[in-house]
Amino acid sequence: MTKIIRGFPLFTVGDLQFDSLDLKVAILSRGINVDEEIYSAFERNYRLSRHPRSCNTMLLNGEVSVSLARTDLATPFRLVVSDGRPVITHNGRFVTEIEFPRQTLFYEQKTSNGIPFGDLAVIQGWDMLAFACLWLCDIAQSGRPCGFCHTGQLSAPEHTVSDMIEIIRYAVENDPQTKILQMTAGSTFSPETEIDRYVEILKAIDRETGLSKVPTIIYLTPPSDMRRLDRLFDAGVDQIACDMDIWDEALFTKICPGKAQFTTRQRYLDALLYIAERFGRNRACCVFVAGLEPVESLIEGETFLAEHGIVPLPSPLMPFGISGKLLNETSAADIDYFRIVKRETAKLYNKHQLIVPGTYGSDVCLSRDIWLRREMLAN
Repeated sequence: MTKIIRGFPLFTVGDLQFDSLDLKVAILSRGINVDEEIYSAFERNYRLSRHPRSCNTMLLNGEVSVSLARTDLATPFRLVVSDGRPVITHNGRFVTEIEFPRQTLFYEQKTSNGIPFGDLAVIQGWDMLAFACLWLCDIAQSGRPCGFCHTGQLSAPEHTVSDMIEIIRYAVENDPQTKILQMTAGSTFSPETEIDRYVEILKAIDRETGLSKVPTIIYLTPPSDMRRLDRLFDAGVDQIACDMDIWDEALFTKICPGKAQFTTRQRYLDALLYIAERFGRNRACCVFVAGLEPVESLIEGETFLAEHGIVPLPSPLMPFGISGKLLNETSAADIDYFRIVKRETAKLYNKHQLIVPGTYGSDVCLSRDIWLRREMLAN
């Protein structure tokens, strides 16, 4: 029987007791192997696919979404079929049953130009529509990618704004009725052109669907002239994320050499502060890859941003696609690391009245999970 403490179900993992968020970060940071039987048993009735670009999600305790990213790395976690149910095991021992989101017809659709919806966008977690890799990352193409990146060489197929609008309208109004839109792409050497593209997309969404139906967050390369960011807010974006990834300056330069050289850490910080000062708190966000730097440094960065009304978004380091060099130098952060991140981030959300975008949250990020449980975690 699952134990319940302070509203959290607890799971036995090895010799430790994990709550749902502990288990989520452990799986994200170490990966999980998936038995083939899982697909044959559940893909027909649930949102589950063997397609390599699908964004499979499993649900812990029916609410915490976790990316079901397969891995060939050595990992103690495995998803198996037991008595007809999907079950997580750790070194062969039962941990918990899980659920999958309900089936959606989203991935069976194509745009008028014949592009499968899933080639351009995915459904993350419960209800997030995410357009990722809209164009190639110039920094990755330069040979100086971020050491943890697994998408820098990816881009969406050639498509039009009308293709995106068809996908957005279907996902918002029909199936699965998504509640938030996230758009991200590779970092470019021309942030001004990047802004032009996003402005065009935002205006088309508002004209054809209505931005009021789908709060939108954009992940952006900061421009040299911060005033250009005004155009995105004028076009109706809700929040903009400029991801510093790492607060520690020396580690930022080492692990994100392209960002450090071409965009610079200072420009990311300047953009975040400009947005917060001009448009108010909760309009600027910043992802930190939790596990790449000492927890004290991570919390220092989160605290600085939070004090300025900027929303820090901790996201666990995932080992998929990580460079061999960095993988050899980096060991997965232990559970105490993430428990500190959860507690201190929750305190910051409470103290500075910060709002993390989304409803239930992303299956690869921890921030909305923390925000939803901030009162409990802060204590």
